[in-house]
Amino acid sequence: MFEETKRGFDWFSLIVGVLFIIAGIASFMRPDKTLHFLAIVAGIAFIFRGIYELWFRQRIGKVLGESSGWLIFSAILDIILGIIFLFQPSFGVLFIAIIFAIWFILDSITELLSAKFFKEFHRGYYWFIVILAILSLVLGVILLFSPLLSAITVVWLVSTFLIVFGIMKLIQAF
Repeated sequence: MFEETKRGFDWFSLIVGVLFIIAGIASFMRPDKTLHFLAIVAGIAFIFRGIYELWFRQRIGKVLGESSGWLIFSAILDIILGIIFLFQPSFGVLFIAIIFAIWFILDSITELLSAKFFKEFHRGYYWFIVILAILSLVLGVILLFSPLLSAITVVWLVSTFLIVFGIMKLIQAF
């Protein structure tokens, strides 16, 4: 009924897997370089986003005949941030660490607010969510007041992702 198809060895997945694992290990070993690299990548992304927003604003102006000062302001701010990240990566690292902590806090607050919807379904699950959200909120506040810890956490997450993705690609190769 089910035909077994034999596929060949996937060299591309093997190479990508090995490269990602090496990148993950290197990232763990050199968190300073990883943070520097992340700041530069974020800077480039900000610049491209700003350019895209300026282009998009122009298109909106042509199609809808509307002006959007807010979009121009946002685009210029993105480009300025991108340039600062490129030429002052230490500022970019601090910015990334603080944004990560704020994201953690906001996500925890969202979980606390949405926990009430689970109260009717299962009380144990409700309390589990509330306890984890409170712990996450406390961790987010700690990360906010300790940007170094926040930055290292970002590096650990990126490094772990690279290694896990590399392992998945290795498995896919066979």
